[in-house]
Amino acid sequence: MDMSEYNGNYRIGARPDTVRLEEHNAKTWMKLEKCLSDAGGAADFDALSIAATGHESGNENAPQPYQFVIYCIKNGWLGRIPGQRGL
Repeated sequence: MDMSEYNGNYRIGARPDTVRLEEHNAKTWMKLEKCLSDAGGAADFDALSIAATGHESGNENAPQPYQFVIYCIKNGWLGRIPGQRGL
């Protein structure tokens, strides 16, 4: 997998309904929100992946923390900041 396409800084896009999320996803989402808040509202992909460390995946095919971050990006919960794409 070419991870370079995810380089860049992200902020919260559309917040997920944490009541409807699986508990393990809601817990990790809260970690990502804290990471973003602590960083002033934006954080890079690596920092978000570190914040997701310990994520309990409900899918055996997605055991890595960065995979949850990608899941959040694909769902629009995290949005790349324009002009902030990595090299």
